[in-house]
Amino acid sequence: MRDPTRTSAPTPARRAAVAAGVLAVAAGVGVLVLVLASVAGLGRDRAEAPAAGGTGAGVPAVTVTVTVTVTVTYRLLPAGGRPLDVRLEVAADPDARARGLMGRTEVPPGSGMVFLYPVDVRESFWMKDTLVPLSIAFVAADGRVVSVAEMTPCQADPCPTYAPAGPYRYAVELTAGAFPAAGVGAGDQVVPEDPSSLPAPS
Repeated sequence: MRDPTRTSAPTPARRAAVAAGVLAVAAGVGVLVLVLASVAGLGRDRAEAPAAGGTGAGVPAVTVTVTVTVTVTYRLLPAGGRPLDVRLEVAADPDARARGLMGRTEVPPGSGMVFLYPVDVRESFWMKDTLVPLSIAFVAADGRVVSVAEMTPCQADPCPTYAPAGPYRYAVELTAGAFPAAGVGAGDQVVPEDPSSLPAPS
C-alpha cells in the first residue's frame, strides 16, 4: 500500500508526461478560440492558424479548418391555412447547393435546407446519392411558390430531374410530403422570418 505522507522527486518520464499534457491543453484552447471566433462571425468560414508551438523554426504548423452551418427560420404561409415555421440549413454557394442533403439518413420534421441563388434561375434538382425522399418548393424572389414537387431517392444514373414551373430565386427542401401536409402549393408564400439573417448568395 502506498504511504500518502511520502513524496518523491518526479522522474524524467513523469516530467515529460506533464509537459505533453500542458501542450495538449494549450492546443485545445487554441482550437476552442478559433471555433468561438468563427461562430461569432469574427473569422472567415475557413479559419487557419498554427497550433501551439507551430511558429518556431523547424516546427510544422497545423492548419485547423472550421465549417459553420448557418440555420434560419422560414415561414410557410398557405392561403387561408395555418402558418408553419421550419428551421433550415442554408446552402448559399455552388458547392453547398451541389451537396445539398446528400448522404443524410434522416431529415427530421420541421427541418430541411434552403438553396439561395443570387439571381433568378430555372435549374432542375435531382436526388443522386440522396437517401431520403424530399418535398421541394421552388420560390420566387417575392416569396411566392412557383411550384412544388415530391422527389424520391436515386442511387444510380440516370436519375430523374425535377424542374420548376418557372424561374425561381430560392428552393426549400423538407421531408417528403411536408408541403402538401401544410397546404402549401403554387401561389402560396414561403418566406424567411428574418431576411437580414440570410447570407449573400454567390
